[in-house]
Amino acid sequence: MTRDTTPTDRTEPQRSHSRRRVLALGVTTGTGALGGCLTDSGNGDAGSGSAGEGGSDRDGAANGSGDDGGTYVPTHFEAMRRLDPVEAGDYLLEPMLTYPHRFWNVTGDRVEEAAPTDDHDIHLMVTVRDAETGRVLPAETGLRVTVGREGESGTPHTPWPMVSQEMGFHFGDNLTLGGDGTYEATVRVGAIDARKTGSFAGRFAEPATATFAFEYDQAFRESVVGDIVYVREESDWGVRGAMANGSLGDGERSYGDADHEGPEFVDAQRQDADRDHRGEPRWEARVGDRRYGTYRRGPEEGELPPAAHLPGRLLAEPVVGDALLATTLLPAGSRFVDGDERYLMVSPRTPYNRSMLPMAALDYVLRRDGTAVASGALDVALDDAVGYHYGTALDDVASGDRVTLSVTTAPNVSRHAGYETALLETGEATLTAEVSE
Repeated sequence: MTRDTTPTDRTEPQRSHSRRRVLALGVTTGTGALGGCLTDSGNGDAGSGSAGEGGSDRDGAANGSGDDGGTYVPTHFEAMRRLDPVEAGDYLLEPMLTYPHRFWNVTGDRVEEAAPTDDHDIHLMVTVRDAETGRVLPAETGLRVTVGREGESGTPHTPWPMVSQEMGFHFGDNLTLGGDGTYEATVRVGAIDARKTGSFAGRFAEPATATFAFEYDQAFRESVVGDIVYVREESDWGVRGAMANGSLGDGERSYGDADHEGPEFVDAQRQDADRDHRGEPRWEARVGDRRYGTYRRGPEEGELPPAAHLPGRLLAEPVVGDALLATTLLPAGSRFVDGDERYLMVSPRTPYNRSMLPMAALDYVLRRDGTAVASGALDVALDDAVGYHYGTALDDVASGDRVTLSVTTAPNVSRHAGYETALLETGEATLTAEVSE
């Protein structure tokens, strides 16, 4: 799939301040105009990516020279309004609002663009967390949102489970309101059907509901456009990499917190001493307090722990379709099994940001001396320390056995710009078991 990077709001190469003026004009006529104007947030193939030649024509999409798909740097960091978190039973809900923009729905091997229309007013997002640990919870929660004017009955919506470089895993959709005013959103979160371990065992078994209010007005429309932060156009639009997200382990969030003082752009600082998961040079750049590139995230950052911090013996981090499949083998009798079996754990994550990849299907085959001794599907599981992963108990596994992991269904989650050309492929990876006695 080729990333979409031709701007709709310009006909020739221009600087970002020109785009900003066009976007600002758009809000004066209502956010319906934003659907057409804000189509430049980064869909470029990884490569050199000069937007001066190719530009950008989708929300966050940016041209690049590569044609192999993959995760790439969009053109800008979105601006959004974060609302106060609200508790709903075991859940903590973090609502966010921004302008209507494009995203891509994935069903099987089909990718369909969901473009905003003139009737759309906002893009509503909700991150679901465990109220006790703050860990992001997966798509198995389901979500239903009813939105209406304060004191009036609302319209029900079923937002899409989504993955975004900036927001990580969340639920979101473009919604139509009824003009300026105060609105109430009632969110119903369902029970989690995944197998739960650790302190999550026995929890998230009941649905819960919470309500929050927000203002929709001209000030909101102007702020979610005026606070957009662009990455460096000439060198970084569409290149291999990702924007840092705001899912910090200490509970702090960085959405919309950029310091807009000083220069709008910074030069990329290439760090070629190390390599990313594709063997390409790592690099990091910043604009304001926003970070992007193929940087390493610290262990305290991200929705999922680093591979080296997973329990058990790390066997490998194979890559299938740009997804990293961090795979470990746990000793007999761990909390992940009911008896004395060992546990094979596979933790798929996005490159760079370590966001979860739910709604996938993974199989395994365990071979010894070329003969299959065990096989089957990996089960979905949710753990308070490990997070969302796939796993299975193994009765008999020895050092030297070969484990083949098969991604039979790519993650069927919707994508924001930067991911819509990645994390789509099925395929296999084979690794060698190492058993600690």
